[in-house]
Amino acid sequence: MNEERLQSLIEGLLDERLSASDQEELAARLRTSAEARRLYWELVEQDALLQDVVCESAGRDLARMAANDLSVGQPLGQADIPTSKAAWPLGLWLPAGGILLALVFFLVGNFLQKPSSLRESATMGEPTATLSSLMGEVWLTDARQKSVKAASAQSFYSGDRVHVGEVSAAEVTLADGTRIVLSADSVLQFQRFDELDRTLRLERGSMEVAAAPQSPDRPLVITTEQARLTVLGTEFRLYASDSDSRVELEEGKVQFERQSDGQTVEVAAGQFAVADAAPAKPLAAEPLVSDWRLRQTLQRAGARVAFSHDGAKIATADADRIKLWNVATGELQQMAAKMTRFDCLAFAPSNETLVAIGDSGKVLYWPLGAASPQDREPQPRELKTTTGNLRRCAVSSDGRWFAQTTDADVGHLPIWQVDDAGEISLVRSIPMKMGSVAIAATSQGPRAVASNLNGTTVIWDAETGSELARYRFRSELHVLALSDDGRQLCGYGNATGLLILDTESGEQRTLWPSDSARVNCLRFSRDGRELIAAMADGLVRGWSTGTGEATFVLPTGDARVISLAVSNDGRSLATVADKGLVKLWQREE
Repeated sequence: MNEERLQSLIEGLLDERLSASDQEELAARLRTSAEARRLYWELVEQDALLQDVVCESAGRDLARMAANDLSVGQPLGQADIPTSKAAWPLGLWLPAGGILLALVFFLVGNFLQKPSSLRESATMGEPTATLSSLMGEVWLTDARQKSVKAASAQSFYSGDRVHVGEVSAAEVTLADGTRIVLSADSVLQFQRFDELDRTLRLERGSMEVAAAPQSPDRPLVITTEQARLTVLGTEFRLYASDSDSRVELEEGKVQFERQSDGQTVEVAAGQFAVADAAPAKPLAAEPLVSDWRLRQTLQRAGARVAFSHDGAKIATADADRIKLWNVATGELQQMAAKMTRFDCLAFAPSNETLVAIGDSGKVLYWPLGAASPQDREPQPRELKTTTGNLRRCAVSSDGRWFAQTTDADVGHLPIWQVDDAGEISLVRSIPMKMGSVAIAATSQGPRAVASNLNGTTVIWDAETGSELARYRFRSELHVLALSDDGRQLCGYGNATGLLILDTESGEQRTLWPSDSARVNCLRFSRDGRELIAAMADGLVRGWSTGTGEATFVLPTGDARVISLAVSNDGRSLATVADKGLVKLWQREE
């Protein structure tokens, strides 16, 4: 067989157009001729055969198959065919036929016996990191833009990208032992890992890093659109968005460089720095303030929380129960009988009544003082309001007003009122498309706000139904909060980020970018001077509503915070993590 004929057969194999007789001819030639195999490997390199053949594992599983000892001279009996899952996509790629399958496995066996330089060029060398754990969906895109769903213990190579889903999280361990926790909706690229450089690129989202001791000659470098960070052995969090990049240090120090002008600052433990896309002020390290201390931890307490008005009790709601706890001691005091899941909680001003909204379209009115001390499971009154499963709800801080939409409500937002006797009445039905809601009992009367899918956000007088203000944002505000005086509206949307708006002047300010850590819950302090957010990266953040400056950053120690509550005096904070874990925090003077 001349070289021209052999090349034609190999190219036909690459293009999947070989006839059965040609397949048999090529298989026989490759088994017996070293020159044929040499030409085959040359064309493999030229035409990137591996990109097409290893379709499911994007090339990297060939390296893992190296443990299967397939020597060049072995006969291709059935017992010699690898049985790992990584091998089977090869058979799917080629036309059916025993001879061609044998050929493919023969080629893989020979590939694994080639010199190391050729093997490294095709398998991308040693893994740079491993997926230690994940929650939700995590995707891997390799250097050839082939995407696969990642699994625990997944290996990553230079050039790979990790995409974390919108309600997911992932922990990655680098080869040197550095741990990286990626929060929801984050993208990290292993940009360059070789003998000279170790560079990661955070394209969006946030990451928490516990860095192993670094070699001064080859430190870990992390870049974003606006910044370059050199790791010197530390614990830190890094956030990347279209507008800026932010680093926060727990331990050690990092070198933080702004990409636009090359200005560099050293950030030490207890400090943070922000690099803007269009720098308006010098790059500087500033104190990272957190004056909250953990007071109590309530196991399996629930997913929703509310403080009593005097701050002495806290109510929690899990899948089917409401529980009352002593804030000072963490002791469980009362527990309602199993009923339904509750999504909104509020105490009446007397602290003796609790109002809860359930996902079955019901409202629970619980007179707490009616139960004797010996009765651990009082039976609360249950007030039916409407049918259907709860979609969105909100209750005012005094427990007197609530808005509730279910899958039976179409095109309107019902506003309800509960009187001192526990009687509930429908006050108003406001026309609106389904969306997120919030309600507040202000000194001017109850105010309701709703945001729908196209970003239209409206504030109403909940008692009269009159429209007070209308805004149009780039996307729906999925999370809403209205201050008790009704003057400040806050919301978080996928396109807007976290914004705060003065309802009287119309002045608007962005507090947190949209393409960084997501906001899960928002609460104003009772006096309206502070806004507090529960974040998807396990942190709680506070901002001054007057200046927009950060007031604190609280690392809760949890993977994410899904809900929170603030006491009326602003000195107690309750955070909710997965599996019903509630932590009570006290603010130090």
